[in-house]
Amino acid sequence: MNIFAQIFGYLLGLIYGVVNDYGIAIIIFTLISKSLLMPFTIKQMRSQKAMAAIQPKMKEIQEKYKDNKEKQNQMLVELYKEHKYNPLSGCLPLLIQFPIIIGLFTAMRQPGDYVFVNNPELLAKATEQTFLWIGNLSVPDLMSNIFSTGPVWFLALPGLMPILSSALTYFQMASMNTATGGSDAVNNQMKIMQIIFPVMILFWGKTMSAGLILYWTVGSIFQIVQQYIMKRPAKGDVN
Repeated sequence: MNIFAQIFGYLLGLIYGVVNDYGIAIIIFTLISKSLLMPFTIKQMRSQKAMAAIQPKMKEIQEKYKDNKEKQNQMLVELYKEHKYNPLSGCLPLLIQFPIIIGLFTAMRQPGDYVFVNNPELLAKATEQTFLWIGNLSVPDLMSNIFSTGPVWFLALPGLMPILSSALTYFQMASMNTATGGSDAVNNQMKIMQIIFPVMILFWGKTMSAGLILYWTVGSIFQIVQQYIMKRPAKGDVN
């Protein structure tokens, strides 16, 4: 995983050297990294779309042959062949992306080790630059960045960036759930995750650096736009 962290950390450092603004560098870095991952993401989304298209026929087969699992599996394999669908095609892109994503997060979480290596002065200069309402991108964005006074418990709550990131994550997952269809069990699991994951993102905002949350926020916007484009029917698509 470290090799990916070193590569992406070096890239982020190069971008910062050009723009001299850590917040802007993170945004550009996010757009580049998401663009690099786009072929894998598109393949995964197409697989999910294909799965949703054949889901009604799958339910018919499962219901018709519910007492004959061998026949049911045989008919499902024939259905997959007919529609040229590989059940594992959605897993491979995710497995390929996983070490890359871990590397990205490692570089963002530890900029002193991967972005501004052996340069604490540049690290301090970059992270302590004010970006929007955030005074320091190396520490969490809390309500204290917006409000100078108030109850201690309120000032320690996640700030605007984690709230925005959480809302965008919810919207992204809701859009994905609508687009992919799926069985009732899968849909129920997706709905549960649609609630749990944004809440996790919100509370991670209490401990994760504002720079990392900014990366997640911009990435969520990128993926929402990507999902919208992918959901639009292509010319000649009869489905």
